[in-house]
Amino acid sequence: MICFQLGEEQDPSVSAFRSALDQYAGTIYIDAVSSSLPDEVLSASDADDEARAVVRLVIAELAAGVPGHRIGVFYSAAEPYRALLAQRFNEAGIAFVGPSAHGLADTGLARGLLSLLNLEPANPDIRVILDIMAQGVLHWSEEDLPSSAVCERLHASPPDDVEETDGDLEPTETGLKRQQDYVRFTGFTTVLGERLAEVYASSTWKEAADSVAAFVEEFLGPRSATERPELASARNMVNEVIRALELLHGVAPPPTARTVRDALAEGIRSRHQRTGTSGTGVVLGSYDDGVGRDLDVVFVTGAADGLAPARLRENPLLPDSVSHLLAVPLPSVHARSSVQRERFHQLLATGTKRIVLYPRGNLRAGGTLQPSRWLTGAKETPLRSFAHGLLQGAPTGMIPTGQEWRIRRLLDTGSLPGDAVLDAVSEVRSDRLHGAFTRFNGNLTGVPGTVIDPQRAISPTHLEDWVISPLAYFLRRVLRADLFEDVTLEVQISNLQRGNLMHQVLEDYVRGLTDGTKTVSSERLQEIAETAFAATANPAWLTHTWDRDRSRIQADLLKVHDVDQQARDDGWQHLSVETEFGADSSEPPVDLDLPNGSTVRFRGKVDRVDRHSSGRVLVIDYKTGKADKYKKLTREDPTAGGTRFQLPVYGLFARRFATDPGAEVRAEYRFITADGKYGRVGYDVAPDVETRLRDDAAVVVAAMQAGIFPPRPESDRYTNHTTLMGVAGVRHTWDRLKDDPALSDYSRFFQEEE
Repeated sequence: MICFQLGEEQDPSVSAFRSALDQYAGTIYIDAVSSSLPDEVLSASDADDEARAVVRLVIAELAAGVPGHRIGVFYSAAEPYRALLAQRFNEAGIAFVGPSAHGLADTGLARGLLSLLNLEPANPDIRVILDIMAQGVLHWSEEDLPSSAVCERLHASPPDDVEETDGDLEPTETGLKRQQDYVRFTGFTTVLGERLAEVYASSTWKEAADSVAAFVEEFLGPRSATERPELASARNMVNEVIRALELLHGVAPPPTARTVRDALAEGIRSRHQRTGTSGTGVVLGSYDDGVGRDLDVVFVTGAADGLAPARLRENPLLPDSVSHLLAVPLPSVHARSSVQRERFHQLLATGTKRIVLYPRGNLRAGGTLQPSRWLTGAKETPLRSFAHGLLQGAPTGMIPTGQEWRIRRLLDTGSLPGDAVLDAVSEVRSDRLHGAFTRFNGNLTGVPGTVIDPQRAISPTHLEDWVISPLAYFLRRVLRADLFEDVTLEVQISNLQRGNLMHQVLEDYVRGLTDGTKTVSSERLQEIAETAFAATANPAWLTHTWDRDRSRIQADLLKVHDVDQQARDDGWQHLSVETEFGADSSEPPVDLDLPNGSTVRFRGKVDRVDRHSSGRVLVIDYKTGKADKYKKLTREDPTAGGTRFQLPVYGLFARRFATDPGAEVRAEYRFITADGKYGRVGYDVAPDVETRLRDDAAVVVAAMQAGIFPPRPESDRYTNHTTLMGVAGVRHTWDRLKDDPALSDYSRFFQEEE
């Protein structure tokens, strides 16, 4: 005997198959007998509670002696029931036979392959490549690549942009390493694009299958001889989908890039990993999977209008109004709805005990749901929510999962002995809620050793960053958790890019003056600017905004040129440009002896050093923003209350350019845009300034070395670590933490700005 489970009779292919079967004697059609109303209709607050209730009900049937393989649970929609039910059965330790919680399309391997196949071979989107690398499935079998975090930093700031070295200086070891990593990464992306081009150039489906298989082996292959079983299973399924492309030979037109992608995507979507062996556990599947089975107890879930029946729409190309014109009419919306209703009742006929459940609402999308119209006349019993069951007792009297047992114990006693994870989580929440300065709120004083190496030179902006937000400083400077700013998503030049561009133009121009190879010329400055514009321009920027910004930058540069020309006429001479100190191959660091007997070593790079004919020295740091936040800097308060350290440190460095030890040294910020009104902020770096720098730096450096990193919030006007963590939560913690006695020595640095 050969048995077939036929699909909808209105389906043309099924109708043709039935006609072929009718030619043979002995063909018998057996229809499941439609049943009356179910034995019980239960409603849950949402699909999640519905899945929990089903698990409890299944446990009750198992406890009553019903074998697991005689129980079936069937759902109307794969999303969200397939994953929810599989997850709840796994948590309860109930063996089941059916689709697992996730399909092949949910695996990182399959997602990565489909994402890569959507790239443009000649210009692959690096963002997509970095995203797949971060998932841990993309690598290169030909060569070891840097980590995904390193590759992100290289993409955001390539070595050529941040580590240009003077021709007379040897590149540092770190610089060489970055350049080597960048070459490997760019070489990898180039080869990946070439392999994609080979896939798209396939002329037959067998060639397409071979080239995709080779692509997967080279870039998505196993990292070692042994890999996790679930990943190995996914890899086998992906390879089966790839080999199935060969079956399209002679059936489909020759392959193109689009058809190869679509065929693989459809094959991946249709593959669902299955759990269990038939006859060994509870049967789990869709409504169609349950029709015709012989079961004792059937649970029908998702029986709400919109799910059962699902919303059906006419074929937009062949609507019902023209269906009668076709040689083989397609089923109408009404006919398809009738088939769904018949299948639903056929499903009820598969069990002697039939329980139907539906969700009263959708917590994901909102709104309320009504019971299926196919259940008209059935009496409904509402189930209490999961939360109510925890507090008042489970609606079936069964507690199916270990998690639920632990929650009940926690509610009863307030603790779970031996649960270190829960204890740590409770401590985290308590400390942040009440503002206790502990290891969960940036207190690393108990960490062995020093967090900051006292022998390593640091820039003065490190101290400024700590004052702004010690926790953000720790994340960015110590843990190297940098924010990845994707410039390809911007529509105009950013403030940071504008500043870098103007710095670079002025550096190139002034360098020609300091080395004597060029003369003063506004035309040469404009030529340098045009070259920089061409190198900086981003195709994603809006043309009219870039034209406007470029004009403004040109005007600002010419204004700076005129101001500098007046200074040259007054006796000032440019001595140095972009001079670095404290790095491996540069001027020695600036050493500052602190009151406690220790020494802090500073490194940095000054934009310009000028010297007057009288011997006075001027160190200049360009600023392209507004001057408002620097207005508190004065000779009497050279660090602005311990928040600004750049000028005094640069002033100490500039003393090296004085021909007379007693010469006056001045440090100033030069605002080089109209936004900053071309102003200046600075002062003479005299012994009293050095004393104030020494006192304020001592407190900040001591805090950094001791491990004091409280979560003072940063500004929410731009994207930073505070906005990523949640501004409201960080502010809530800081408001309760800032008055902690352990932070009293640093409170003067943490005054809120007006």
